[in-house]
Amino acid sequence: MYCPIIDDIPPPQKDQTGWPWTEETTPSVSIMPDGSPWPKISIITPSFNQGQYLEETIRSVLLQGYPNLEYIIMDGGSTDGSVEIIKQYEPWLTYWVSEPDRGQSYAINKGFEKATGDIFGWINSDDYYTSNALCHIATIFKRNQTSWISGVCDIITPDRQVRLGNESEPPEFENWLIKCPLSQPSVFWHRELWQAVGGVDTRLQYSFDYELWMRFSEKQSRPTWTNRHLAYFRVHPSSKTFTSRESFHREDWVVFRRNIHRIDNILKRISLNLKRREKSANFYISISNRSIPVPKKIFIGLSYAPWWIFRKIFYYKVKNMIFPG
Repeated sequence: MYCPIIDDIPPPQKDQTGWPWTEETTPSVSIMPDGSPWPKISIITPSFNQGQYLEETIRSVLLQGYPNLEYIIMDGGSTDGSVEIIKQYEPWLTYWVSEPDRGQSYAINKGFEKATGDIFGWINSDDYYTSNALCHIATIFKRNQTSWISGVCDIITPDRQVRLGNESEPPEFENWLIKCPLSQPSVFWHRELWQAVGGVDTRLQYSFDYELWMRFSEKQSRPTWTNRHLAYFRVHPSSKTFTSRESFHREDWVVFRRNIHRIDNILKRISLNLKRREKSANFYISISNRSIPVPKKIFIGLSYAPWWIFRKIFYYKVKNMIFPG
């Protein structure tokens, strides 16, 4: 696909400056430094009613200056002006569609069915890449015998502040069972790895990326790490991360149950199960969702870790739920 420059694409929104509005990545030469062609990178953006953020996502992909890019947008039938935004950038898209679908995980799989690249990644319609991320990723794949790569992902907070991501390598696998170790926008993988695991599990709608990393790890134990900041993950009032914490929590338990058998030591399994239960107790006894009555939160929390009733932290958290602030 032709790699556009900033003068080719629609002008930036009023009052928007900096990357990727008024700045671009310097376009790369047509071949890699060693004389080989750049691998084709396929990026999928699943989208549904995220029009206020979508254009920034699109521009961060198109203005990468990457000479062998395939960009596909799978919109779930948005009614908020997203389609009009997509149409503005249609000349630089490989494929796009806007139609009702069966959710985000389904849209991602359908998008990658259209993809023909050597390297895959997806970026949600409220997140965006840093400048020069794709050339950096392609170079790492070229230099390493690796099936997947992960890097640093910064967070855009609801008040539009940037919180820098963790530059440390992912922890040992047993810790993956307690918390998802990777930030989805900054993970990329070979086409063959995707095909080997069969894509994302469409039975999941929240923790499907977490579950995918687990299946990737069965083929290659961990991704090749780069401490380069590759993407921005945006937290905002309408994001799944903000509105569906309980749904993520429930699906995280699905991931745990599917993978705990990979720990050989029975005592370690018991220990991890207890840690996971304590994490659940902490989640419910701290949750700020006002739609759940405090007694119900306490009951659910103690159902995961009944021994918490003998701990000071339990009473401290209950007091904070009853008398917040």
